[in-house]
Amino acid sequence: MQIVLHKPILRPVEKEHEVHFRFPEPEPLNGTILQLDDVAFTYSKNNPILLNNVNLSANLSSRICIMGENGSGKTTLLKLLVEELEPTRGQRHSHRNLALGYFTQHFVDQLPMNINSVEVLQAKFPGKTIEQYRTELGRFGITGDTALQSVMSLSGGQKCRLAFSLMCMKNPHILILDEPTNHLDMETIEAFADAIKKFHGGVVLVSHDELLIKRVCTDAWLCRDGSVTALENGFEQYKKLIEAELQY
Repeated sequence: MQIVLHKPILRPVEKEHEVHFRFPEPEPLNGTILQLDDVAFTYSKNNPILLNNVNLSANLSSRICIMGENGSGKTTLLKLLVEELEPTRGQRHSHRNLALGYFTQHFVDQLPMNINSVEVLQAKFPGKTIEQYRTELGRFGITGDTALQSVMSLSGGQKCRLAFSLMCMKNPHILILDEPTNHLDMETIEAFADAIKKFHGGVVLVSHDELLIKRVCTDAWLCRDGSVTALENGFEQYKKLIEAELQY
């Protein structure tokens, strides 16, 4: 008996359709919407002060990148801004109508895996129609059958986009973003940057992505030695600081 071995049919790798992001339009708020006044923070009395004498403010036009070495307090600063942590000293002030959007990789890791994207939004924000949930997912390129696949079957980038959808369900006035592009490819990062530039709310960003920082951010804060200071020349000034240190 002759056994015939058939070569497998090779198909090109399917590329996801081009992604376009759209952040929802926030309601207008005037003046400063988020502020830290003389804030200090430590995790306990037995630990050193991690941040000290922090005075920062943001409004709807803010495009701020927080920079600094790992462990310098960048994520801690974001947590103070979103009230995930309380200041050890000083005050956090916010506009009474402020809606915050907060993204961190932890939220992606904590997504429920056995339900689909529509059901994720439905569980977190009940009371809307299926079409409304689909519209919100569609803002971040989760459309068609993809919205009905289990979260487990989604790629890392698609899970990030689902987390962006969750973040935007309250029409935030300001986005607080901790490394939002870690699982996104170059084209998706560009789409994300384009959407940020068109967003009419504020942005406070922690990122190591030079492309995103240069395209999006107009201001830079440096976390260093327990303090947070504004860099007048932004990201380029930070690069020069790092380059100067590497020479020693």
